[in-house]
Formats: sequence, structure tokens, C-alpha cells
Amino acid sequence: MALPQQLVFNPLDQFAHRPFTAAGCEGVANLDAALPQADFVSIHCPKTAETVGMFNATRLALMKPQAYLINTARGGIVDEKALHEALVAGKLAGAGLDVFEQEPPPVGHSLHSLPNVIMAPHVAGVTREAVDRMSEQTARNILSALDGEPIRQNVINPDVL
Repeated sequence: MALPQQLVFNPLDQFAHRPFTAAGCEGVANLDAALPQADFVSIHCPKTAETVGMFNATRLALMKPQAYLINTARGGIVDEKALHEALVAGKLAGAGLDVFEQEPPPVGHSLHSLPNVIMAPHVAGVTREAVDRMSEQTARNILSALDGEPIRQNVINPDVL
């Protein structure tokens, strides 16, 4: 059985897909052209002026009816009203969400009752072990900076070193 094609799109940097290409993924410069090919669309981008409402009714309509939309990025990137309408109309097979326009989503949220939607809190990385590791790494980062030898791979802007 062949693996499905993996497409990567970055709305903030059309060349940011290069590291993913090495992992066997194909970078795409045009999201609208890629959406009709996708069986699964998984969103992992920051919430910025450019990405708010990025998955609106027009974009969702580009996806095939057998496709699934997954948003674990930030609320507001997906237009929830448009997503609800697409799911109810059978224009999308399903959705998985752990972020919402309003956090937490209100009781009775329109997506709650749909059988083709999985909703979860945005806390997958908040286990005891993960918090312990984050705390230890934070302490290492602080101590390394105080010692004058910051851990380079943890510096977002290494040009300042």
C-alpha cells in the first residue's frame, strides 16, 4: 500500500516547506490549488492577520467531500459557522478541533452535536511529564545564558549571539 501524498503549505513563508521536503513531503505555494487533492488538512500555523478566517466558506468548498479538516493551531483560523454548514451539507467528511473562536466553546456550540466532529481541549502537551521536561529545559536555558554559553539550538535569533 502506498503512502498518501503529503503536501505542506506555509501561509507566512512560501519557502518554509524545505525542511519538510527532506521528509518526503511536497511543498506547495498555492493552498487553493492543493485543497482539492487533500484527504486530510491539518492546520498548524500561528494566528495572525493573514491567517484569521483563512479557512472560510470559499476555501472549505474547495475541499473534496471525503476530506477531513483538523485544526490544532488557533481558534479563528477556521470559520466555525462555515465549517458547520459544510459538515451538515455533506461537503466535508468530518473535522477534528481542539481550538475554537471562543475558548472554551460555549455550551450548545453548533459543532458539539455533529456526529462527524471530534472536539477536545487544547492540552495535549500538558501532561505531568511534559511540564516536568519544559521546566527542566527552561532552567537549563536560563543557567546556560547566565553562564555566558547559551544553548544555540534554543535561541530563536542566533545572530544576537
